[in-house]
Amino acid sequence: MEGIEQLLLNVLFVIVFLLFIPILVEVNAQRLSKIRKNWIVIISASLAIISCISFPITIMDGYIFDLRLVVLTVAGLYGGVSTSILLAAVTIFYRFLVGGTGVHATLIVVIILLFCIILLTDYFGKSSRKNKIILGSSLSLFAALLAIVNSTLLFGAPFSYSFLLIFLTLTYCTTAITIYLYEVFQESLLIKKRLIKAEKMDIVSHLASSVSHEVRNPLTVIKGFLQMMEQNDIPEEQRKKFLKISIEEVDRANDIIRNYLTFAKPSPENKRNLNVKEELERTIQIITPLANMNGVEIVTKLKNYFIEGETQVFQQCLLNITKNCIEAMPDRGRLYIETKKENGELIVVISDNGKGMTKEQVSRLGEPYFTTKGREGTGLGMMAAINIIETMRGKLSVSSTVNEGTNFYIRLPIVEECS
Repeated sequence: MEGIEQLLLNVLFVIVFLLFIPILVEVNAQRLSKIRKNWIVIISASLAIISCISFPITIMDGYIFDLRLVVLTVAGLYGGVSTSILLAAVTIFYRFLVGGTGVHATLIVVIILLFCIILLTDYFGKSSRKNKIILGSSLSLFAALLAIVNSTLLFGAPFSYSFLLIFLTLTYCTTAITIYLYEVFQESLLIKKRLIKAEKMDIVSHLASSVSHEVRNPLTVIKGFLQMMEQNDIPEEQRKKFLKISIEEVDRANDIIRNYLTFAKPSPENKRNLNVKEELERTIQIITPLANMNGVEIVTKLKNYFIEGETQVFQQCLLNITKNCIEAMPDRGRLYIETKKENGELIVVISDNGKGMTKEQVSRLGEPYFTTKGREGTGLGMMAAINIIETMRGKLSVSSTVNEGTNFYIRLPIVEECS
């Protein structure tokens, strides 16, 4: 019973050091370099070997048995030749430190197992999951049988049939389960990466088609007016009107492209402390003509709060949101803008009493091809605004009620506050 407990403890070491820790490394692989990742796995496998040798079954004085060969087999097959050599050296070195008559038997078995791992590593890496399980388990079982035969014939170690059955069964099953679980995890991780890549490609595809469609419209208008201006019988006043419309269409195309580029590369390059009150006042100056055209009254309640960011990028974010609010009130309304401090954060509240949105529409805000403006919008403006806020370590939340209005809450970390 005591021997079984020691072997089960060895199984725990194998699971923790060969499955749990490598899985944590894979999950955080983006934060680690490849070299550091490999060393963590090697150190983890070494700890598994040392732990197994430290808690063995004692067959006779100086002669011990444990699941170190399982660790060496699995980690060696996955890690490659260099990892196998390092782990074999760790196994032999620590076994020599422990001492006893079994040291020489360990040396023979480890060298033979290392030779087999080196021969089979390439084939193992190219094999299917099923073949990996069969190959790894068979190699581990072969090493265990070799250790038993070697110990019996050369060193005269005594074994009971019950021990042999339990030891060999645990060796085979532990290796098989370890390889199976590791392969399942790797497969799920690969599927997740492919899904993320597919989603990114889908977004890029929608962005490209959306931008292409929206830019083509103003270009078509410009081309039509330029062709009309070629005619000699057009009055000068009409010609100026056509020219003004063409310039407005150029500006609209430029806005669409700028929104796309902001999404593609949103990271601020010239960060500095920004006075949110001044930034909002500058935004209000820009949108006032549009608000007057729609009969929208702008009401503000602003205080001096400072945040870190880039003026041009933050201005674009504010313009995109306020412009959407004004366009949601085509037949008069009120645009309310307020700044306040809550739980150590700055909250910029931008509200309108326009047509509002449903819960489904609110949940889809920020999608590159979703808009509530029909053919007049692309969704790029809100997508860019959300991305800008996230790069400033902030968060945008939205609440809306149909036919009552929409509230935008921009939460940003405060850098400095002026009274």
